Amino acid sequence: MSDIILPTDSNIYTTFQQLAAGQRMVFLAGLPGTGKSLLIQQLAVLAQQAGRTVHLLQWDVTRAAFETAVNLHTYPEIDGVTHPAIRKAVGLWARTAVHRWHQTHDPHHLLIGEVPLIGNRLTELTQPLDDAAEPLLSDPACQFIIPTPSRAVRQVIEEARARSIAKPRHEKEERDARPNVLQMLWQEVAEIGYKLGLNDDKNLAYDPGVYTAVYQHLLQHRHHQILPIGIVLNPNGSAYTLQINGTELAATPTEVDAIMRQIEQTYTSDALAYDVKNWFQL
Repeated sequence: MSDIILPTDSNIYTTFQQLAAGQRMVFLAGLPGTGKSLLIQQLAVLAQQAGRTVHLLQWDVTRAAFETAVNLHTYPEIDGVTHPAIRKAVGLWARTAVHRWHQTHDPHHLLIGEVPLIGNRLTELTQPLDDAAEPLLSDPACQFIIPTPSRAVRQVIEEARARSIAKPRHEKEERDARPNVLQMLWQEVAEIGYKLGLNDDKNLAYDPGVYTAVYQHLLQHRHHQILPIGIVLNPNGSAYTLQINGTELAATPTEVDAIMRQIEQTYTSDALAYDVKNWFQL
């Protein structure tokens, strides 16, 4: 199991101890380059030390199950960006998966999720829909956490990202978003904030205040809290090194086929593109 590197007198350690002991589900929401992978690792270790059985739901893993040769032929990536149909399918499947997980496991078990939200990546988990998952996702036992690095910490994370991509220590690091992509995604957040009237300039450098305002808007229907990150955390090895005593949620081929058929029957190409483009309009 990985080591705990969080200072015991830090706000992160205190918050994570409480979450690890008392929550049913914890989702870390935010952009790539905000330290989510390392924080998930640390939260999982604390939860297992507290006697919990930890399960994971992560965007990259769930998406991969949908990226079959057939689906990628019909719904190809464009400039490295996942097709809207696959993004929508993953989100709809995730709601069903969360409900099934809850029915299958007793309160001794904890589900930790990683939800980027940006660009409709698992955004469905934040939307108030009339289904069996909604009472679980809107319950106080389900918490969405917004890790928010300071400007200085964000800069360190970006520099570390560039180094890990050049010399990866884990296979997942090879697939991390490049520094230019991190900047592009931040610009998308800034533009959303501008459209929502949360900031006056859509061409901002990274701003923690704007960042949290946008993500609080996205999480207005969920119990959530901001987690300021004002210290640099240095992992022992890769942030992706994580052993859990539970499972990692992923769709089966049968579930993938069923969800893709549902998408094709529910949405025209234009309707799907519009829905995904305006994903932040809750």
